[in-house]
Amino acid sequence: MMVPLLRRVLLASLGVAVAAATAAPAALPAVQPEHVSIERAVASTTSATGPHTFELYRHGAATKPVQWLACRAIDYRINTASEPAGMTAVIRSVMTSIGKQTGATFTYGGATTHTFGSTGFDRSTPTIYFAFTAKQDVAGQHFAWPGQIGVGGPAAAWYSTSSGSTFEAMTYGRVLLYTGFKGRVTGAGSTWQSLITHEVGHALNLDHRTTASDAMYPSLSVASPGRFSSNEVAALKSVLRRTSCDYTAFKRL
Repeated sequence: MMVPLLRRVLLASLGVAVAAATAAPAALPAVQPEHVSIERAVASTTSATGPHTFELYRHGAATKPVQWLACRAIDYRINTASEPAGMTAVIRSVMTSIGKQTGATFTYGGATTHTFGSTGFDRSTPTIYFAFTAKQDVAGQHFAWPGQIGVGGPAAAWYSTSSGSTFEAMTYGRVLLYTGFKGRVTGAGSTWQSLITHEVGHALNLDHRTTASDAMYPSLSVASPGRFSSNEVAALKSVLRRTSCDYTAFKRL
């Protein structure tokens, strides 16, 4: 699903289900108010060893994904309303693990009131926002156990300068988790760890995979690994920009 947000922003979201049986540069010129679409990937993913597809591609470059600025730490914040006990620790553990796998740094920024439907974001640093829901119908999603238990996706923005150059980057990611999920907390399989890893993958711009042993497979099962495969890590590294990050331009998105 792709949802248009405020001007110059597009956001994509994909969920995960569990089946019943598987339980600083110089200042930039003034921004011009034209709009350029950033397209969501429409091709399905290939085999576990094949290329990865992404949720959002750069305008005019259908094979190049929009990137996160990751020269500095990417923040993540948690809306603790309806949060099950112990989930902050699980999220922090997952984010630390993803940082070790990718070489990027993810920093816990504390609590937030940001909801899954919020369109504002911290313009000082790219941020991933987590929230929980006990409701079955919220933000255009229907949650159930068994059924859909999480959704996540990235938001991207762009602008063109008077000189004709374009700057675009991921602005924030969002994750919404259903508290009705009854899986184990940590480890591989149908667990909260696997669920959170999957949805963070979407928030970081990964699309689904077709192999059950990949974290981005669209259903949790005993085969869910609880961490990203080597191919998924390679895809993540391609969307986490680690050099020449223009944070001054980011503040203008």
